[in-house]
Amino acid sequence: GQDAPVGAPLAVITAPDETLTNEQITALIHEYTENQKRQAELAKGKHTATTAPRTTVRPPVARRPGERINASPAARRLAQERDIDLSTLSGTGPGGLIGREDVLRAAEELAAASPLEAEELDIDVDGIKTHYLIAGPIHAPRVVFVHGLGGSLTTWSLNLPTFAEKYRVCALDLVGAGNSDKPVADYSIPTLATFLARFLAKLGPEWRHINLVGHSLGGAIALAYADRYPHQVEHLILIDSAGLGHEMNRMVLELIRSTPDLEKLRAELTYFFSRPDFVQQPLIDQLYLQRTQPGAYDALIATTNATFDEGWQLIDLRSILEKLKIPTLLVWGESDVVVPIAHAHEMKQTTSHHLETIPECGHCPHIEKAAEFNRLAMNFLAK
Repeated sequence: GQDAPVGAPLAVITAPDETLTNEQITALIHEYTENQKRQAELAKGKHTATTAPRTTVRPPVARRPGERINASPAARRLAQERDIDLSTLSGTGPGGLIGREDVLRAAEELAAASPLEAEELDIDVDGIKTHYLIAGPIHAPRVVFVHGLGGSLTTWSLNLPTFAEKYRVCALDLVGAGNSDKPVADYSIPTLATFLARFLAKLGPEWRHINLVGHSLGGAIALAYADRYPHQVEHLILIDSAGLGHEMNRMVLELIRSTPDLEKLRAELTYFFSRPDFVQQPLIDQLYLQRTQPGAYDALIATTNATFDEGWQLIDLRSILEKLKIPTLLVWGESDVVVPIAHAHEMKQTTSHHLETIPECGHCPHIEKAAEFNRLAMNFLAK
């Protein structure tokens, strides 16, 4: 008989042997509420060019060997995702409890302590305003990130900070997606690969030699680009890539083609992750804002129809991957229900390229298992 606002916390779930005081429960609810506010602000905010200020990271906390770390479950999960060592943190919650805010603060301090600049900019590519992010040491090797169908450069938010520590990174909104222009145009894989080439040419000659990372449809674009410009790509990383088999989840395609609304977007996102808790309202809201921009829906439909039809892929790039001499890493979520992992295993049998499968992970390993993906990809690039 009680009412609560949509999105309000209803309960705190604990482990069977876990006991929380009223103060700790209050702290957890406050932490959750503040996090929801921050995510909502990020979803509504506009991208701007930013330069991270330099600050001093607090020294690690001294702990006795074997001392228990008092941290909330949310903080532990976030620390794992962000590669933060909880033993180095001090908690600001009741009884020294390390909360989500403490982990976020530590991650922000680590990022701010780096002398790296991160900028979101627009550039004209043959009359198309193209939005992109660039970060990392200016003279470091280049890594370019290409998002998948219906995505944007925000796809890589859990990866770019790690890569930017050692590489000059660039993530773009493809034509028809994100904050780039959405003209009536050809959105086929060959055309999008050409667009990527012209974009990199506009960035300058230092982007003629790159490492290329592509997810899903972006993987197919990256592979087509590598085939066309093999001497410009040093390493190729394909994440749950399209173009390596015939099958594609028909229901996902139907949801992508449907007129955007919040419930359909929520249903669509449930196919992309093995863990339901990754489908959160701020992510749905952000995707809704992207899909309802002028021209966005028509561009999405054109992109979808150019590559997929009734649960089938219209492109086949397997022969390209089989003959490709560029060092290539395939990364695949073992629980992917969008593009079958069988495609990866088949390519492993016919090529010498390296395959890494990630358990308990769906179509987006770089998001759902960001820390593990970052480690695998960085190790591969370092070889």
